[in-house]
Amino acid sequence: MRNRFLLTAALFAALSPSMIRAQGSLSLQGLGYPSGELSTRALGTAGALGDIDLRSPINPAAIANKAAAQVYAQYDPEFRTISSGGKTSTTTTAHMPNVGGVLPVNRHLVLGLSASSFLDRTWETSRVRYQDFCNCGDSVQFNESLKSEGAITDVRVSAAYVVNPRLVFGIGLHTFPGSQRVTSNELFTDTTRYQSITQVTVVSYSGTAISAGMLAAVLPDLSLSLSGRKGGNAKMFGNDSLLTTGSIPDRYAGSLSFTGITGTTLSFRASHERWSQLGTLSTLHTATVDANDFSFGVESAGPRLGGGYPVLLRLGIRQRTLPFDVGTDMVKETSFGGGIGIPISFDHVTLDMAVLRANRTGVPDVSEHAYNLSFGLQVRP
Repeated sequence: MRNRFLLTAALFAALSPSMIRAQGSLSLQGLGYPSGELSTRALGTAGALGDIDLRSPINPAAIANKAAAQVYAQYDPEFRTISSGGKTSTTTTAHMPNVGGVLPVNRHLVLGLSASSFLDRTWETSRVRYQDFCNCGDSVQFNESLKSEGAITDVRVSAAYVVNPRLVFGIGLHTFPGSQRVTSNELFTDTTRYQSITQVTVVSYSGTAISAGMLAAVLPDLSLSLSGRKGGNAKMFGNDSLLTTGSIPDRYAGSLSFTGITGTTLSFRASHERWSQLGTLSTLHTATVDANDFSFGVESAGPRLGGGYPVLLRLGIRQRTLPFDVGTDMVKETSFGGGIGIPISFDHVTLDMAVLRANRTGVPDVSEHAYNLSFGLQVRP
């Protein structure tokens, strides 16, 4: 099993920029795509509300921000296009990256439980190759492909304590279960002389972390939020055998929010994640780059439905680096987002919708564009 795994890891390393240009994806190399663990509401502002939004499992203190007992779920499809050398390929992915619930115990204590996508490990890439296996000048055509299915999930149990209306502290305990099924194929068109080869490798992951955060009203219309995650051990298994270890990346984030305009919140957020702490896990999958994330967004009350609760309108912009290199090139992502929040049934149900246009660049002659849709539903008793 270990030899099979190491062979597959070697195939990962062999994903050269030429193969990416064929049918790969800039956003799904390395350990997988980091969704950022943002709710649909936060995605509508391109991530700017991530540290103050109670449904984004980033800052545990945020679960007490205008908290009400609720459960929520989210569905996010993505439509991705990659272009290189005059050729274009498209892919579609869909997943449920965020589910959870919040329960206020009393006016001071709020509890939360969530499960969110930490890394999306579902991708597929392929190319047509020619090789002379007999050293006789006879090149044989075959299709070489790699397909990965799986994800690493961040399961968080959190608690927030409201000291007073101007100050909140929170803490979260995290576990990171996950699995990945990797299928490697070499499919020959000439099946009379050559036998196709299929290799399947299944690996699993586990990890732990602790997070803490705060919300503070520093001025009547200006709030500060700070959060941090300290990563514990991360492990990779093949069946029951330990393959390699690392650490869940530390994360530091903060935001400033201004509410001096009636019905409107302006927010700026910055975050840094130390993905290089994954250690030998990242060595096997080339995820070796610490990543920065900056976003600015606005949420404003729009028209009222039937004279009741207002529809919320959102806009935002985000720029970040993704946590891996392609060769020696760093991948950058710029996103423009917008969304709405629609109250239903006297605000007992809220439907959030968001769309982001993401541009991923950094590798010469390769560009990737994606439309990310997000649909979130919250139900309150």
